[in-house]
Amino acid sequence: MISKSNNYSQGVTLIELVVSIVIISIAVIGVMSLFLGTTKTSADPMIRAQALAIAQSYMDEIMMQPYSSVVNTSATGTCSDGNPPEKSNRAKYNDINDYNALNDIGAHDQNGCLINALAGYTITVQVNNCPNVACDASLNSSGMKKIQVDVLHSGLSTTVPLFSYRADY
Repeated sequence: MISKSNNYSQGVTLIELVVSIVIISIAVIGVMSLFLGTTKTSADPMIRAQALAIAQSYMDEIMMQPYSSVVNTSATGTCSDGNPPEKSNRAKYNDINDYNALNDIGAHDQNGCLINALAGYTITVQVNNCPNVACDASLNSSGMKKIQVDVLHSGLSTTVPLFSYRADY
């Protein structure tokens, strides 16, 4: 009697093992590159929200000032560390025109003191009188002023702008 032998291999060959390792490695590299891209940009929303909050803070400070020029007073202040304000004239700003061409390297409070945790931001302010190319045609005859606050951070690829118009009311 002739017996049939069952020569079924159990396990995998070396070639099958190498091919499966290569396929799994390619899949892992793809997933890891996706995680890396997400991790690189995960701080952007926080930086953008912080930049918008800084712009809003500067805009609120400007909008609380009188529209027209007022005689400057001798208001002074000191920073929390006891030193005089770095932007000593900012404590004396008393109308919205005083803020024109303001350029703060690092966010400062209304007295001109640097806020250390926000030192990576650059804030610029422009105040334009209408009529001006910066204003819409409908605002040219109304005596409006256009206020623009731009905040830039090295971690952002763009500037965060904030615009407002102010009338003499």
